[in-house]
Amino acid sequence: MLCACNTNYIEIISGDSNKEKIYKNSEVNESQINIDELLAQKEIIQITNLKSISKIAILLPMTGKYSKVGKAIYEGLEIELKVLKKENQPELSIYDTGDEDLNIQKISSEILSEGFDFLIGPLQKKIIEKVTSSNLKALPMLTLNYSNNADHHLKSVYQFGLLPEDEAICIAEKSIIDGNSNSSIFYPNNEWGRRISKAYALRFLELGGNITDEVTYDNNDKKINILIRNILKIEDSIKRKNKIEKILNRKLHYKPYIPDNINSIFAVGTSENMRSIKPQFNFNFAEDIEFYSTSHIYNGVSDKVNNQDLNNIKFCDIPWLYNNKNKTQKKALRNNKEKKDLLRFIALGMDSIKIAYNINKLENYRNKYLLGDTGYLQLNEFNKIRRHLNIIKFKNGRAKKIPF
Repeated sequence: MLCACNTNYIEIISGDSNKEKIYKNSEVNESQINIDELLAQKEIIQITNLKSISKIAILLPMTGKYSKVGKAIYEGLEIELKVLKKENQPELSIYDTGDEDLNIQKISSEILSEGFDFLIGPLQKKIIEKVTSSNLKALPMLTLNYSNNADHHLKSVYQFGLLPEDEAICIAEKSIIDGNSNSSIFYPNNEWGRRISKAYALRFLELGGNITDEVTYDNNDKKINILIRNILKIEDSIKRKNKIEKILNRKLHYKPYIPDNINSIFAVGTSENMRSIKPQFNFNFAEDIEFYSTSHIYNGVSDKVNNQDLNNIKFCDIPWLYNNKNKTQKKALRNNKEKKDLLRFIALGMDSIKIAYNINKLENYRNKYLLGDTGYLQLNEFNKIRRHLNIIKFKNGRAKKIPF
């Protein structure tokens, strides 16, 4: 049975600058979802006949700001293509989109004249807008990011990427399944933090949960411990203790009391952030409170010593980092200083090939899932590929897959 949730480095969708506290939106709870739906068995697409593809045009940044990401994705494409029989391997042509002054008209004319069957890319959102407004929209196309245009929907254009919102939705579902009815959110005071926290809060509320607190922090903020103590209501507990001591006229052996309505924490940040934040929650007597985050706290490389401070944090992540597939290649990548932080983008490239060859199946069976390396893949009504992820937990400094 497949049980997985409904997913890190680049800007994906337009930000929402609305700073109004999410948990004040009472409308979200009007149509709560039955939790049993999250645990329902999910049907897998059985691969039979592959789509016939002879030539694929690849639009990726091979130079410039995003070149490392572009090259990692291309490496993933190559890894996946080697799985195909030689007679099924398509001809690839790369078009470098790293140049800010990219001439889309010239590239479009060249691609259309060469008779390509499929197009993978672009990665950058600005270029996606240009490409989908050009003559290339007539070709079947899998973009590797999501358009800012909410109304953008072309029959031949499919959108795929590593949405951090998918992870936030996934871990909100896990928190509810774990039995948490209340959640406090702790996130960095920037657009990235707001995006992820908002996605988490909306899903948590939708599933019947309650957001008890929403607190932002700044990087290198010396007041983080004060913020954490405020979330946990430590000062309120101390005041109660002082009042009792005054009444009894004696000193008491004392451990701060954490209110029962604080039963889970969702904290957003990098691994560096969380190695500081999680121990401070523990220090303030919250070591037994369920703690959730996103995969941004883990680069996929085992570091048992430094990751001890992440123990008991749960998050959602891609299957490829935790299974036995491509073991030799993954070991080499993890030992490569240039590539060890880009493993998820390599998996993105691998899945791009799977999707290209099975896009007809995804269209015909939108209620089913394609087993991918970045997650269990499903095509929604807007031609966007959504990823359902695995649940991971840090234990003894190691990130391990756990049941959903």
